[in-house]
Amino acid sequence: MSRWHTDRCKIVQQRSAGPRTVKTLALALSLLSPLVSLSTQALPQGSELKAGAAVWNLFDDADRYALHVAYIHKPLDSFYGLRPTVLLVNADQGQHYFAAGLAKDVYKYNDFSVRVAFHAGIVDESENLGDTIEFYSSLSGLYNFSESFSLEAEIGHISNGGLGDTNPGSESFVLSAHYHF
Repeated sequence: MSRWHTDRCKIVQQRSAGPRTVKTLALALSLLSPLVSLSTQALPQGSELKAGAAVWNLFDDADRYALHVAYIHKPLDSFYGLRPTVLLVNADQGQHYFAAGLAKDVYKYNDFSVRVAFHAGIVDESENLGDTIEFYSSLSGLYNFSESFSLEAEIGHISNGGLGDTNPGSESFVLSAHYHF
């Protein structure tokens, strides 16, 4: 095969990853939908489940796609309203990021709010990010459509914080749906 053909196949594979991510998001949302009908009395009221689709390498080629799923605990009043979180990112080329962190709602006006978050975690395939340990920080705007449903637009950055030999980092844009219980 010629180099041109090989490069063209890689580009086609990368561009065709988008529809797979949409299908993965649809599957994840359908799997989460039974949770909506379950009794949530045993779960901490004020907590959230989140599922969203992301575009990564935002300021480069915007050629990576991922599914973000998270559990966001209710605000801890005795700890300045911080919200413990667990995050899973499933990227289009098989990479996974597992993290725990904290989020804080820093602004609220009617049904709109602004949230910042920071996570520390591990990535299972670290070649593209420079290290297994990665940090993810984000700034997001949320709009509540009802007491139990909101949409979120998020800008995020992942980096190894200089722990690896290289630290390329990457930015993302994520659109997510939140279920509040």
